[in-house]
Amino acid sequence: MKEQGDGIVEDIWRFFSSMKLGLALLGLIALVAGVGTVFPQVNLEPEKAKTVAQIWQTLGFTQIYSTSWFRLLLGLLCINLIVCSLQRFQGIYHRTFVLRPPESVSTVPNKVKAKMVGDGEPLQKSVLDVLQRSGFKVTTKLSDKGWSFIAIKRRLGNWGSLISHISFVVLVIGAILGVTMGFKGFFMTGAGTTIPIESINVSKGTVKQDFSVHIYSAEDRFLPNGERDNWYTDMGIIENGKEMIRETISVNHPLTYKGVTFYQSSFANGVSLTVDIKDQKIPVVLQDHGGNYFQAPGTDLYLIVAAIKSDPQKPIIFYQVYKGKGVEPVQTGQLNAGQTIDVQGEYKLTLEGNAGFTGLQVKQDPGVMVVWLGCALLLLGLLLSFYWRTIVVLGVFQSGPGADGELTIGAMAGKVAGGVQQEFDRLIRDIQAK
Repeated sequence: MKEQGDGIVEDIWRFFSSMKLGLALLGLIALVAGVGTVFPQVNLEPEKAKTVAQIWQTLGFTQIYSTSWFRLLLGLLCINLIVCSLQRFQGIYHRTFVLRPPESVSTVPNKVKAKMVGDGEPLQKSVLDVLQRSGFKVTTKLSDKGWSFIAIKRRLGNWGSLISHISFVVLVIGAILGVTMGFKGFFMTGAGTTIPIESINVSKGTVKQDFSVHIYSAEDRFLPNGERDNWYTDMGIIENGKEMIRETISVNHPLTYKGVTFYQSSFANGVSLTVDIKDQKIPVVLQDHGGNYFQAPGTDLYLIVAAIKSDPQKPIIFYQVYKGKGVEPVQTGQLNAGQTIDVQGEYKLTLEGNAGFTGLQVKQDPGVMVVWLGCALLLLGLLLSFYWRTIVVLGVFQSGPGADGELTIGAMAGKVAGGVQQEFDRLIRDIQAK
């Protein structure tokens, strides 16, 4: 029974250590990512995604990157990379730290190779001196027939490919953490409003925080020469009835509170109005071009701002009032700053001034630091693989009838021998010169 269990474990290990499995998973993930560019995604194009046939929506083709089967593919790739990395670890460790001089000439590499004849003792001293001065760590071994050595330089280069593989695992883990434990959303609201964080439109994840966001002001600032400066939002975080932080954000200057980051994303013109209904004054902020509306309590009247002339001193709006489900307005007109009008005998409306609408992207991604770690590991792995390549030089000296003998010396060049060949030729010239 135990042998059968061990056999199953070995089969599973062999399956996940297969390079063919890794290539197949990479191909599937690339194919799925390609499909994701064909089908509109809910988090990017929600309206277009709704027009896709229901069967594709059910299968998750409109939200590919958050589906369980896509996460399964990423998880299987992670396991494959981890198993492959564990399997290679011992070999890389021995090639780096447990180096043994060659036993015979036949074990000296043939691709980069040279032979020298000379007196064994001075030749050995020359080899050791040249290699050590060139930064190699040398291990030697004496035998009845002569001596042998192995030398290594830039040994950490051996770990480049392994670190690169591990970096992909870390990147996938970071991405999964961001999808499963974070969220991404958006909201647009006018100056003077307070919005609970859990009420924003979320494209992925779930909002678990319970604080609110208050917008003090939203501005579209211009430079004296007429060029746009930036969009600015003066905002505060309200938690348990207390303002915890207040800050002005702009494009590329976000605000982060308890792991939730607010990014300035867009801006729209708006106006501040006061509605007087039955001696009760209600502040209202409406967006340009009918971006939102106001329904007077107890009525079926809907007020929108059709257009705004955003003069900083004297804003003017063109308004429309709709009744019930009617498609034609029952009242239209122009309203100047400070002017009051009557709306269908139900309430009075006063234009107070400009009030911008700010569009904020909201994101919590607990995996972002893990992703950055993965990027750093990937960069380190690539640098070690391509710019800090390990060089291993080894040789065997066989004594002749007298003091002289022949030294067969070679270098492990891997798949690319160019740089190793140049280093090797320089070493041979230095040894011969001594």
